Amino acid sequence: MANAAAKKAAAARQSASSTYLPIVAALNLLYLVLFAVYKRYSLTTFQGVMVVTLVGLSYVSYRGVVENHGNHDFKSDALAGGAFLDMMGLVSVVQFGSVLLSDKFYWLLLLIPTVGGWKIYSSVKGGLPGMPNTTNTAASSRDKEEISEKDKERRQKRAERRRRKW
Repeated sequence: MANAAAKKAAAARQSASSTYLPIVAALNLLYLVLFAVYKRYSLTTFQGVMVVTLVGLSYVSYRGVVENHGNHDFKSDALAGGAFLDMMGLVSVVQFGSVLLSDKFYWLLLLIPTVGGWKIYSSVKGGLPGMPNTTNTAASSRDKEEISEKDKERRQKRAERRRRKW
C-alpha cells in the first residue's frame, strides 16, 4: 500500500512538473529578454544581483510547488502548491514590475521573510485561526469525550451485528 502511495505522489510530482516547468521557464526567459532590452545600458551591480536572485527564487518556488503537489492531500480545499505558489506569483510581479515600471518593486521581496516569520510565530504561538487556544481547552476535551462515547456506542453496535451473523 505504501508503494502505491509513493507511485501516486511521484505521478502528481511529474504532472505538476510538466505543467509548471514550461510556465516558469517562459516567464524567466521573457524576464531576461525584457531586462536585456530595457535595462542593458543602465545595468548596475545591484540589478545584476537582483536578476540572479529573482531567477533563483522562481526556481525555488517551482521546486516547492512540485514537492507540494506530491505531498498534497487532494481531499482538502487548499490549493496544491501552497505558499510556494504565492511566492511564484510575487516573484513574477517583482520581475516584470522592476523591468517595466520601477526598481522599487524589489521592495516587495521583503514580504517573503515577513510572511515566513509570521508563519513561524503563528505555529509556535498557536495564533492561527481555527486552532485551539488555552481558553477553550475544557470545551474541546469535553467534545472529545462525547465523540469517543459516540464511537464506543457505534463499535458496540457493530460488534453485536457481527456476533449475530455467526
